[in-house]
Amino acid sequence: MAGLQAPRFAVTAVVPVKPLGLAKTRLAVPAGHRQALALAFALDTIAALTETSYVVGVLVVTSDETVADRVARQGVRVTADRGTGLGPAVREGIRVATSWHPDNGVAVVPGDLPCLSSQDVTDVLDEAAADPSGRGVYVPDRAGTGTTFVVQASGLAALTRYGPDSAARHRALGLRALDGAPPGARHDVDTLADLREAMALGAGSRTRAVVAELGLEVPVH
Repeated sequence: MAGLQAPRFAVTAVVPVKPLGLAKTRLAVPAGHRQALALAFALDTIAALTETSYVVGVLVVTSDETVADRVARQGVRVTADRGTGLGPAVREGIRVATSWHPDNGVAVVPGDLPCLSSQDVTDVLDEAAADPSGRGVYVPDRAGTGTTFVVQASGLAALTRYGPDSAARHRALGLRALDGAPPGARHDVDTLADLREAMALGAGSRTRAVVAELGLEVPVH
C-alpha cells in the first residue's frame, strides 16, 4: 500500500502439519478429540503468522485434505507433504517458499504453537534481524531440547536438522539460540499437561473453542 514501508526483515513462513490421524498421539484423549485439537493448534499458529507484517506469506506443508482445505480458505498456500518425514517436508517447504518469494528469508514454524501471538512472531523476527552471527537463529522449546522456530535471512542456505534433540542439532549447524524468546513462541503442546499450561498461558481462540466444545477439564485463560 502507498505510504507504507516494507518490513526490514521479511520472511515466508513454512509450517509443516502432520496428517491429523497421526498427530498428537501423546494427548491422552480419544482420537477424534486429538484430531480436532491438532487442527485448532495449527489454525491458531497460522493465524499468528498471517497477522504479522514481517511474514509476507505462509506455506503449509501437509498431506491432510482437511488441513489443506481449512488453511486454503484462509488464503494460505499449501504444498504436498510426501510422507517421508519431517526433515523432507521442511526441505520441500523451504524449496517452494524460496521459489515463491526469492527475496525473503524463511521461518520454519511447527503447527503446534496454540499460544503464539502476532507480537511473539514479531519479537522473534526482530531478534533474528539483529543476529550478529549472520548464520540464522532458532528458538528452543520450553524443555530446551526441541525447536519451535528456525529463521534465516534471504541469501542464506536455509539449513535445518530436525529429529531427536533438534535444538542441539541446530546449534551444531551454527545457528544462534534465542533463549529469551516469548513463552508463546516456545510452548508446543504434546500432552494434556502441556495443554493445561497452554490454556493458562493464553491459547488462541480456535484452541479455546475446541477445548470448550469437547468439554475437556482444563482451565480456560
